[in-house]
Amino acid sequence: MNSHGANRHPRAIIDLTALRHNYHYLKQVAGGSRLIAVLKADAYGHGANEVAAALPDADAFAVAAVGEALALRKAGISQKILVMGGFISSAELQVCIEQRIDPVLHHQFHLDCLQAATDLNDLDVWIKIDTGMGRLGFTPERVQSIINFLASFNTLGNIRLMTHLASADDVDSRFTDSQISAVNSLQLGDYEWGIANSAGILGWPKTHSLWVRAGIALYGADPLTDRKMVRRELRPVMTMKSKILAVNRHRRGALIGYANTFTCHKDMVIAVIASGYADGYPRHKIDTAQVEIHGQLCDIVGRVSMDMITVDVSAVDKVGVGEEVTLFGGSPNVCDLADCSQMIPYEILCNVGAHAKREYLE
Repeated sequence: MNSHGANRHPRAIIDLTALRHNYHYLKQVAGGSRLIAVLKADAYGHGANEVAAALPDADAFAVAAVGEALALRKAGISQKILVMGGFISSAELQVCIEQRIDPVLHHQFHLDCLQAATDLNDLDVWIKIDTGMGRLGFTPERVQSIINFLASFNTLGNIRLMTHLASADDVDSRFTDSQISAVNSLQLGDYEWGIANSAGILGWPKTHSLWVRAGIALYGADPLTDRKMVRRELRPVMTMKSKILAVNRHRRGALIGYANTFTCHKDMVIAVIASGYADGYPRHKIDTAQVEIHGQLCDIVGRVSMDMITVDVSAVDKVGVGEEVTLFGGSPNVCDLADCSQMIPYEILCNVGAHAKREYLE
């Protein structure tokens, strides 16, 4: 017995047709670039093995850690897999060599391990360059010397280059232009590059190179700040649903939930939904979040509890125990829920996907 999966009512329904649509849409937007589908954090809570299997024509996949890549290989995934965090030991490097997993090189440690290896077996590698993210990567000044160093290894495979965009989600920020300029100043255009992330694919055509990688957009969430003004053809892949536990009538002035944060301003009908922060639903809200019942959007009232959410269904006809509720999906959208919870959709999808039982639609 635990707070996860089949023991509870909430469900994360994963639409694999929507996933495939998003993959091909993003590839089209990127002008036919080779598209890397990012599967880190169990495919943002959608299930890495299931997502990878649903994309048999994907050009490549990417994960954060070698263990994630190895799990995909054991599941029979044969496409190219990048490990964006690189390896953290010589043993992990050996796994990359044996399983043909592409490590991202971003630290002197990686170069030392490669030099100490006896046979790299044509291992493909990606050199990560820090053009302004300030997280992982070599300085631009070091790149040419690193390329020269790696080129001396006669058992190394292809050398590719990549960087990570820090502010591409902000359509008004010019920082992405400075990162593009930093890449161009290296004059290494003869190499295969991977620059664009989801926001780069959707909002910054100049970042489209031979390789692009899609994370959050692959799962149907638009990362750009203009998403409410510009419609993009992304379909939500995860829908969170649950059931109604109770329907109660309350008089005007009645108090609802922990700390009495909501007072009924009139006679109201309140439905209690079987879901809460134990299921990954966000507890903190700065605005009124909504759920969908009988095709109508209904306001959440009072605090989100561990296992229950209280909702105003006064305007909805014939609401009963056991009926289904949509907490997010097509409507309401996970991005809107994130906005009113001071979160980002990445957090919500990862949290819900890690807690609610997953069901897959082909």
